[in-house]
Amino acid sequence: MKGLKVDAIMPWELGCLLILIGIILIFLGNRQSKKTDIDLNKLPFIKPITKIIFGGAIILVGVIQLFPLLR
Repeated sequence: MKGLKVDAIMPWELGCLLILIGIILIFLGNRQSKKTDIDLNKLPFIKPITKIIFGGAIILVGVIQLFPLLR
């Protein structure tokens, strides 16, 4: 069976940073969608679903960057 042949292109430390940024974006998007008292609409990417999608994609890229640690 052939693999995806995906390899890391950045150091694993940046992968950890990307995962952290992705988690923060998902948290902000989730919090914004609940209509809290804090006005989070002034942040970039106004719609909460956009923040959640970008956060998930950034987490995926960060996990790929951590593959060299598995060896």
